[in-house]
Amino acid sequence: MTNRQPNNELELIQKLKAGDSAAFETLFGLYAGKLFYFVNKYLDLKEEAEEIVQDVFLNLWKHKKEIRSEKAFKSYLYQIALNNIRNYFNKKLVQEKHKQLIAQNYLFEKEADADELDYESVIKKVDQLINQLPPKRKEIFLLSRKEGLDISEIANYLNISEATVKNQITSAVAFLKKAAKETGLSNTLFLVLFYY
Repeated sequence: MTNRQPNNELELIQKLKAGDSAAFETLFGLYAGKLFYFVNKYLDLKEEAEEIVQDVFLNLWKHKKEIRSEKAFKSYLYQIALNNIRNYFNKKLVQEKHKQLIAQNYLFEKEADADELDYESVIKKVDQLINQLPPKRKEIFLLSRKEGLDISEIANYLNISEATVKNQITSAVAFLKKAAKETGLSNTLFLVLFYY
């Protein structure tokens, strides 16, 4: 009986790799609560912790065929969670820098009061521009700017060459820079696009 649980887990992982949604749901039930407790110790924010756990399992499902059964599955999940936690804090730090840069640049461009700056509306404009990118280029750009992945990490994540990643990011930035110039906050928007 004591050896049965590891065997069951290996069977579930094999079924998951084959696309078995029931096996995925079982693994979710086994690990979601533990992962939430682990993530929430770092964040102490329930909603954000729940979102990170969901992202862990979305990542797991998306890359199920790449799972190596011989590796400790629990360690694999926790490593994904740690990466997501790191990205969460990186994003928060960058957003604070954004706000300072945008405020300074906005005031310079418009000679406006700080109260006039609506950070959320600027981000909304950025999202609108990003949504104009082709799907794959958009995904690569967001993995780079929003998730904080480097070129090699993106290449491994999407199973494409590093050259392809570089070309897609370069094309995305060129398009977004040109599009930003057509707005009334061109420099401000480009700062956001660069650090987004």
